[in-house]
Amino acid sequence: MILKSIDQRIRRAFSDSALQYEALTSLHKEIGRELIHKIPANGSFLKILDVGMGTGWFTNRLKNIFPDSLVVGLDFADGMIETTRQYQEDFKVIQAHARALPFKEASFALIVSNLAYQWIGDHPLAFRRSYEVLEKDGIFSFTMFGHETFKELFEALENSIEKKFSKERPDFPVRRLAKCEHIEAALQSVGFLDVHVDFERIKVRFPDMMGLIQWTKNIGANNLEKNIYIGKDLLLRANDYYNEHFKDSFGITATFEVVWASGRK
Repeated sequence: MILKSIDQRIRRAFSDSALQYEALTSLHKEIGRELIHKIPANGSFLKILDVGMGTGWFTNRLKNIFPDSLVVGLDFADGMIETTRQYQEDFKVIQAHARALPFKEASFALIVSNLAYQWIGDHPLAFRRSYEVLEKDGIFSFTMFGHETFKELFEALENSIEKKFSKERPDFPVRRLAKCEHIEAALQSVGFLDVHVDFERIKVRFPDMMGLIQWTKNIGANNLEKNIYIGKDLLLRANDYYNEHFKDSFGITATFEVVWASGRK
């Protein structure tokens, strides 16, 4: 029931943000282009699955590069599905969750995903389902944001919480994203071979901390699990800390850790 509730909350967030998503995802597109370059161009992929397609930009790129392949785009947010269907061309659109891929075993030669798995809980379960629907020697290649993403924001929130709850400090209220070693272990645990996990960290500028938070809301990515209420007072404290430690004349900086991962069945 808890996972179902979280899934419904995330589904609503991404659905509500679908129309704004395209205008706010230049970073996602740059990473997507790099991901495509990592896919073997000479590979024979008769069937390709894109998990967490969003509004279908990346899926459409895949179809352009592999015009003879059957390309399927999958997402679980109503808004993303509706938006994609308005302009999608030659790929199929399926609404489903990454942890419950509605396909038979050995259905795809290639499964890709661009910046979706960070929002999906229970990575071993999700990766196992991808493993099952891959053909033998099929490739699973994806990107996701890793543990160091938004590290400045987490530090600012941590500092604010410590000041407010100096005597009985609760656990940190927002779940951090997965570490590289956990991603690698999850891939190996379900049977993937030739597992490769790497990362790079990039700095992105925002006008201020609230602009960063608003950006995460606009792309529907503000629904990580919380165990206490983060109110206005805490945000103001965090904003002051952020400005003091991570701001210059051009605005504030935010770290994004991009994880590149792949495996073979």
